[in-house]
Amino acid sequence: MAVLGSLKTFKGGHYFGLFEGTPRGKRLKTAPTPQRVIIPLRQGFSAEVAPVVKEGDRVKTGQIIGRAEPNPKKPSTPVHASISGRVVKIDKRPHPLGGETLCVHIESDGKDDWAKLNPPANYERLSPEELGRILYEAGVTAGGQAGFPTAYHSAFTTPEKIRYLIINAVETEPFCEATDQLLYEEFDKFVNGMKILRQALGNVQVHIGLGYNKPRIYEELIERLEYYDWCTIHQLRPKYPQHDDAVLIRTLLGVLLPQRGYATDVGCVVQDVQQCVAAYEAVVEGKPFVERVVSVAGSAIQEPGNYRVRVGTPLSNLLENNNTKCNGRIVLGSVLRGQAQDDLNTPITKEISAVIVLREAERELFPVAGPGFDRDSFTGVYLSVPWVRYKRATTSLNGNPRPCVRCGFCVDVCPQNLMPALLGEYSAHGLLSEAQDMDLFACIECGLCAYVCPSKIPLLEQIREGKRKILAEAA
Repeated sequence: MAVLGSLKTFKGGHYFGLFEGTPRGKRLKTAPTPQRVIIPLRQGFSAEVAPVVKEGDRVKTGQIIGRAEPNPKKPSTPVHASISGRVVKIDKRPHPLGGETLCVHIESDGKDDWAKLNPPANYERLSPEELGRILYEAGVTAGGQAGFPTAYHSAFTTPEKIRYLIINAVETEPFCEATDQLLYEEFDKFVNGMKILRQALGNVQVHIGLGYNKPRIYEELIERLEYYDWCTIHQLRPKYPQHDDAVLIRTLLGVLLPQRGYATDVGCVVQDVQQCVAAYEAVVEGKPFVERVVSVAGSAIQEPGNYRVRVGTPLSNLLENNNTKCNGRIVLGSVLRGQAQDDLNTPITKEISAVIVLREAERELFPVAGPGFDRDSFTGVYLSVPWVRYKRATTSLNGNPRPCVRCGFCVDVCPQNLMPALLGEYSAHGLLSEAQDMDLFACIECGLCAYVCPSKIPLLEQIREGKRKILAEAA
């Protein structure tokens, strides 16, 4: 039968309260099909691929519009059209998460004709190589922080080097509720998709990390997986950033990821709820991965919600067409470490799980009160109880950065047992060798150090800049 693990957690981290603008318990809605999409040819864990269409071509939903030859040094996955229509432009644009990439602009014909895969009659009889080909052709292998290994070089390793499949079913990002809602609404697809991913890896051991605040899902998993001894179900404390690959693997298996390494370096593949559902839809329904769930949330959103969104949908469609008009700063993915955006033509990609819009910071009523005495504080001691008033998240803390007071808050919350204040100081002053000696690249950039800092020092940006300088020197 399935093995039941004990309740686990990790040192550091932070429990977030419920923020204003969180789509708490909102059922998934389907966003209207956009009239025009902008599809980057670099999606998820994938190198940029070459377009296989040209301007003026007619395409169907799910048709491959970009791909590259399999290359072990540059893992890639085919990119698909998310609507049917005409290719109107192919150009270079800023990628939503940084850098530039080729993008294919498609104008809808209003028909939404699909070019689906040919699903097998019984996928359980397929070999790992055959399943890997379907997942690769469907674009599912681009997900996660390290991709999904196949014989087509969609990751830096191959399936035979993988020993564990880690299923990330614990969401700890503030405002991000869509994947949790997907787990409740598509539970059957999730379970069968997990089995498909395991089979594609050669029937490895599976470890499921699930928040202990989901008892109904836990009981259903035990019932569905009762006779499978290859599966271990772990209940985890939903503490940020438990969902990060490095933290999740260390919590479940006690294994440390190497600096600047991936989960595949220690024989693990980490996939989330969205990837499991996408695997099921690809193999059983023949549906390429052209749609993902996204939370539209934040203190500046009038009607927060969870949506099924076509890849390539511009932000303007989500923030205007669905009665979520806003006035604030837009952040993609994560409120702590995501990318701020001011271009409403920026498209949704496979790795964006949330669109968060925050109000600009307001002046403090009692600025001398310090942490814990207003609703912007990282502590939970004042007005953070849901039935009194939700906590508020704005674009920044009030005031300018001040000298470090050596309070140690950043050390207390760091999930990697680092000293963020010193790492930030060394990086800011160009002491890069000293920063490397203190394991600068072990930082997973969760952003907690900057969040809890009472001196408002931008530690995350300092650490990121230090990494960029070291990599630039090495290059």
